Formats: sequence, structure tokens, C-alpha cells
Amino acid sequence: MKNRLGIISDTHGHEEAWTDALRQWGTIDGVLHAGDVLSDVSTGLEEMIRTAPFPVVISRGNCDYPEHESLIGRPIMAPYATVWWNSLLILVAHGAPFQPLRALALQCGADLVVYGHTHVSSIVREQKTIFLNPGSASLPKGRDPASAALLDGRGIRIFTLEDGVTLHEELW
Repeated sequence: MKNRLGIISDTHGHEEAWTDALRQWGTIDGVLHAGDVLSDVSTGLEEMIRTAPFPVVISRGNCDYPEHESLIGRPIMAPYATVWWNSLLILVAHGAPFQPLRALALQCGADLVVYGHTHVSSIVREQKTIFLNPGSASLPKGRDPASAALLDGRGIRIFTLEDGVTLHEELW
């Protein structure tokens, strides 16, 4: 099944988080990564992202540095990325601080905002905009385990990386 986007945030260099997400996503057309991609130690994640057989759009997190961009081989230094997907305007950012991101999203009429930073998964609708935090793929906080999300023609689903259990869902 095509026409699916994987969504992830806060991998912090954990290769197994990326591998677990790939397993749960199945066949996808691309990935939106909301930042904090690597850590200070090389783990192999940069190679996995660099050689991914699909586009990976990454926004800069507070733990992402200029040298990470050259390791990954993809631009990640922009604080915001915009993507058009299935007639949806998607804004991708790390989300720290959140209020300027919220204001920008509502002002530009974004359909979906993908952000991270808090390490807590959530889906919240405000006006016509859905704010999606897939949670942390490596270092979750709160009651939810490590998680990621999938965007497809049916809607958005946040799931656990270990066993794919749905944590939150927004159907179209």
C-alpha cells in the first residue's frame, strides 16, 4: 500500500528506534522527522537515513548541530519544513518553543503540524489544523512508550514501536 508517510521525532541517535519504526510503517513514500535526529556519538543511524530509499524531510531540533547535516547528507538546519501531500499543507518543526509554531501554523492555514521536543505523543485539533506530536522514538516521557506515527488516506495513527499498538488516532 502506497501513499503513506512515516512520522517520527526525537530519535537521538538510536538506530533501533528507526529500525522499529520502519518495521511498523511497512511500505511508505517518505518520512517526516521533527528533529533531534542524532546524538553526540555515531550510532549508524545517520547512514540509515542517508541511504533510505525514500525522501526524508527533517526539521532542526534543539539537539541537532551543523555537523549532523553533513553526516546525514540531508539538509536539517531549517527550523521549519513545508510539505504538500495529498492536498494537505504540512508544517514540520521541532516545536521548541511551541507558541510561535502554533501561531505560524494557524496564520498560514496549515492542515497538519508535525512537531516533537516534548517526548509525549498527542493529536490535537485547533480550528482546521491538526497538531501531531508522534512522541519520542527513543526516550519517551509520560505514560506512553516509544512511538511514531503513520499518515495515510485514512488519517493519522500514533503507535508503539515495540508492538504497533495504537495510542492515538485521528481519522478523516
